[in-house]
Parts: sequence; C-alpha cells; structure tokens
Amino acid sequence: MGTLEVDKSLKAAFKETLEPHGFKKVKGRYPHFVRMATPEIIQVINYRLEQALSPQLEEKRFEVYCAVGSIYRPEINLNRSVYASMDWINTTQLDMYFTAKRNGIPVYENEQPGVDYIIKKGDEASLREQIAFAMTGIEHYIIPAFDKVVDLKTCVDYLELYDRGELFVWFENGDKFILPAKYPDKESYSKKIQKDCETMKKEVEQDILDGRITEANGREKIIQCTRSYNDDIEQYGKFFEDEATKNEIARLKAERAEKNINAIRAMGIEV
Repeated sequence: MGTLEVDKSLKAAFKETLEPHGFKKVKGRYPHFVRMATPEIIQVINYRLEQALSPQLEEKRFEVYCAVGSIYRPEINLNRSVYASMDWINTTQLDMYFTAKRNGIPVYENEQPGVDYIIKKGDEASLREQIAFAMTGIEHYIIPAFDKVVDLKTCVDYLELYDRGELFVWFENGDKFILPAKYPDKESYSKKIQKDCETMKKEVEQDILDGRITEANGREKIIQCTRSYNDDIEQYGKFFEDEATKNEIARLKAERAEKNINAIRAMGIEV
C-alpha cells in the first residue's frame, strides 16, 4: 500500500462518514471537511497522514484533528496543509475523549480513541480496522460535541471545554470577540474568572501537598496567575466601557467576517 492508496481510502471514509452530517470537503488537495453550523460558525475535521515511525512494522499512521471557530477569528485559511493549520485545528479525538470523561459526558470505555492510528505493514485489513476505529471516534466524540454548537454562546461553551486558549482575552490570534455572547458584561465575566482562579488555587495547593511543586514556587504561581486573571477582567471590561476599544472591535469583526467568509466560499463551501 502506497501513500496515495492510503490517502484515497481515508478521503473516501471521511466523505462517507461526514457527508450525512452536513460536512463537505474543501476544493483542492487538502483533507479539510467543513460544516457551517451557522453563518457565523465553522466546524472542521481533518486528518494528517504521517510517515511510519517503525518502517519495518508500519505502513503509515494518521491523526484526526478538529476545530470550531467563528468568522470573527483573525484568519480562516483552508487552502493550506493540515500541519500548517494546527495553529487552531489541533484538537484530537483523545482530547475529546478525556475532556468528555472529566466533565460527565458519556464515553465508550472500550473504544478509547487514539492520538494516531497505526497501519501495519502490508496489511490491508489493518488499514480498514484503523479507519473504522477513527470513524467510530468521530461519531462518538466529535459529532455530538459539534452538534451542541448552534449559536455564538454555545460556541463559547464548546471552546471553554475543548480549546479554552482560543478565548484568552490577551491572545491576539484567538476567538475572544465572541465572549460577549455568553458574558454580556464585565461583572458576568469577572464571576467566571474568579471561579477559574479558585480552581487554579486548589490545583496548585494540591500539587504542593503531593510534592510536585515547592511551597515557595506554588505561592509564586498563585500570585502570578491571580494577577493575570485580574488583568484579564480589566481588559475585558474595556470591551464595554472604553469607546475606542468598542469601535476597534466592531471594525475588526466586520473586516474579519468579510475576509473569512470570502476565503471559505473560495474553497467551495456555502456560507
């Protein structure tokens, strides 16, 4: 089995699994499968074909990634490789599984997905088995999570669970402009951040008790994180209280929406 044969089998399986859920492969050679949950929200599932780490035993291996984002993020470029897209399309099936498990979302204990799927050397049955395993992971963990995203508020819910770095107020390349859909003012966001801060403190204190970190380093980490959380609250407040910031956000959202919608349409996806 060569690379082209494996890739052809993967594309066919992804198409068969995802099209009934409303996904469509983008134009061109890159294996991004896209669904517009709403005109403002894009959902992407793709795969990355890797060289074998043990060429004597393995033919190939592949990884499955997914992401949810809004048209207000800085860039949506689907005309590039999976590797180049990992700045935001980087959640694995295993990430989805463990996040579900931690948050009381039903999981299939006997079907824990992998980070990568290994195809044995010269074994077509192995190729079929690994593809089927990956498709099961998509059906059990990715699609149900994606289906819950029906507006910008539930998009924030998804990102808080699976990719919270996208929502950091200080992060310029994320999706922070959709936060007001769930936190409509500084006070509501402050309550959320204070809860995060308390969780962080408990985790650090447990690390100190377990000997994973010294007490001095733990206390310093709490001070630094608390300061960072307070800075986040103040920056978020400017979204509503500072006229210059409000105008700049409105301008950026309009520019990004136009640019990203045009980029999505250029790849053959209807918006």
